[in-house]
Amino acid sequence: MIKRKFPLLITFSIILVLGLLSGCASNNASTEGEASEDKIQLRMTWWGSQDRHDRTQKVIELYEEKNPNVEISAQFTGWDGYWNKLATQAAGGNLPDIIQMDYKFLSEYAENGLLENLNPYIKSGSLNFDDVEPLYLDGGKLDDNLYAVNIGANAHSVVYDPAMFEKAGVSVPEPGYTWTDLQKMGKELSDELGNGVYGLQPDAGIMMFKHYLRGNGKWLYNEDGSALGYEDDQLLVDFLQNTVDVLESGAASPPELFKSAGGNIEQMPIINEKTAIFTSAHSNQILAMEQAAGRPLELTIQPMLEGGEFGHYVKPGQFFSVTSQSEKAEEAAKFIDFVTNDLEANEILNAERGVPISSKVRDHLKPNLSDAGQKMFEYLELVEGYAREINQPDPPGATEIEDFFNTQIEDAIYYGEITPEEAAQMFRKKANEVLADNK
Repeated sequence: MIKRKFPLLITFSIILVLGLLSGCASNNASTEGEASEDKIQLRMTWWGSQDRHDRTQKVIELYEEKNPNVEISAQFTGWDGYWNKLATQAAGGNLPDIIQMDYKFLSEYAENGLLENLNPYIKSGSLNFDDVEPLYLDGGKLDDNLYAVNIGANAHSVVYDPAMFEKAGVSVPEPGYTWTDLQKMGKELSDELGNGVYGLQPDAGIMMFKHYLRGNGKWLYNEDGSALGYEDDQLLVDFLQNTVDVLESGAASPPELFKSAGGNIEQMPIINEKTAIFTSAHSNQILAMEQAAGRPLELTIQPMLEGGEFGHYVKPGQFFSVTSQSEKAEEAAKFIDFVTNDLEANEILNAERGVPISSKVRDHLKPNLSDAGQKMFEYLELVEGYAREINQPDPPGATEIEDFFNTQIEDAIYYGEITPEEAAQMFRKKANEVLADNK
């Protein structure tokens, strides 16, 4: 059995929870009773854009209207700091009843006992998946136990501005284009658009590297999570060299332009017409990106390796989970059922988190989708032709490894502080240290 290696803050949180759980539980129960004798009090948290916040808040209000005995307190943040905040709440035995969950954190939270097994609520009827194909639920399962409900399927994508391509006289990327094609069109765009406008925003991040590995028939981790899944470091060297090349050629925007945006969609260079291509987006982001840009944007698949394998996969966009610290787990599950199946609620959400998992909901939404929504649905259909099965969930320690990549490796490459060869050596050394605990 794989030994769990949890990020430091979460490890501390779990230890503290064990010491405080009984006291916190009684305190929470007392506080809840004082707050309201009549209403069921739930707390819910998520990350995302302002658009997601507004839509989700309206759904909460609709649920409260249809269920006047329930009151839901909403907690909304951006991606930055979200997981640290959850860890702090776990330390106090005070996690919200419902949390938005991400695929890469699912096994860590579930295997450390922080998430409720939802199978009993399916049996009781609080969760109804009669209109949901099993493949949409598989991503939220560990050992056949459902710990998270997919609230929107999506896939990685490239977003581009067709008007900027037309202005530059450059052909838009067609499915099947290669990494070399991407570099070439980025340079052409930069040359033609000029005046501090660039062809593309580069991405030397871990998700893009995973896509590159899949194109090479590899994966980041081996099957038992005890080592990296590729032996030849030249794969990482070549991937990072792509970024070095596009930066040095002027095809890509300098890091100062896109790093200042942080995780704010509204400040992304493509939104402000500073780049024509955003190379690594989740397909569901097209809704918020078009709204922020105020003009049409388009989706296409990510670049392929000539003669390589398909790098794409269809994945759960985000999940909703019920935490094990909730004292109202069944009521929390009922709200997730509402988000999954209620037609009026999904009219409000408008597939902002991804394509809904209920076939009944999808059929209901299709005729009235916005242009951006149509693009998202159509992109999922497109990507199925360039996708393979999703890899197994990331192993223990993956969060630490990937955070190291996205900070110590990615940024150092952007700013020319290390060579791709040095980066590959650094990454393997770090990964070996972390994954050794899984042997």
